[in-house]
Formats: sequence, C-alpha cells, structure tokens
Amino acid sequence: MRLSQKLDPEMVLISPDVEDRGDLFRVLGTIFADAKLVDSPEIVMARLLEREAILSTGIGGGVAVPHAQIPGLGRLAMAASTHPTGLDYPSLDEKPVRLVFCLLGDANTAADHLAGLARLARLARRTEALEPLILATSGQSFLEVLERLEGA
Repeated sequence: MRLSQKLDPEMVLISPDVEDRGDLFRVLGTIFADAKLVDSPEIVMARLLEREAILSTGIGGGVAVPHAQIPGLGRLAMAASTHPTGLDYPSLDEKPVRLVFCLLGDANTAADHLAGLARLARLARRTEALEPLILATSGQSFLEVLERLEGA
C-alpha cells in the first residue's frame, strides 16, 4: 500500500491556524466530515482523543500519527497537516510536531490501518527526508513529494 494513493490533496492542511493538538483534531474532524467520510466532526475528535488518552501518537522526530477507528467508515481514510514552526503536541521526544498524518478506519479495515501505520513509522525514521513534506506549499505538492519518498 502506498500512502500517496490513500491521500487526496484536499485532505492535506498546509500550516493550518491551530494552536495545539485539540485544535488540530477539531479541524481534522471537519475535513473528514466535509469530505462526507464521517457523519460529524465531533466523532473524529472524540475518537482521536480517546486514543491519545492511552498514549500520545507524537512518535518523535517532529511527527505525529493520530489514528482511530470509526465504526461503519468502511475504508481507510487519511489526512495530513504541516506545521513548519511546530505544533504543541505531546510527543515521545518532547519536541514540537511539524508533520501529522491522521488515519481513520474501522474493524473491517484493520489490516490497511496497520499497514498504513507501519508505512508511516518507516517514513518518520527518515527525518532528513521529511523537510520537503513539511515545507510543501499545497496539497498537490505535498503528494508529489510523498510519491517521490515512497519511490525512493
């Protein structure tokens, strides 16, 4: 599975005006709802916060991978956001988050969900390669960089 094939340009937020993780989850909920992938933004925010209560998904290296299951979603859905100046988001290395990939799935998409998380974890280890993603100026340019990274 290629991440770039699961992500649409309109699901990439370039430097959104958010102050912290809660603000970001609210905005992510809205774009998933606007894309008609979920019934309400609130369910996304609630499920992401439930997952975060277990352990922060700020995995270090300036990357966070919030994820949750939304019953009835029926497919793996993905969004991303860039935060060049850093976002207040608890992370394992206690450094600001600059790149976020959000995955939503349901019980029927567990295999895709896990494959997506594994692919993102591998990508996050390539910290030097992430800067072009963080500095992307549009959803389309973000996807083009992601495609090149996945081909490398």
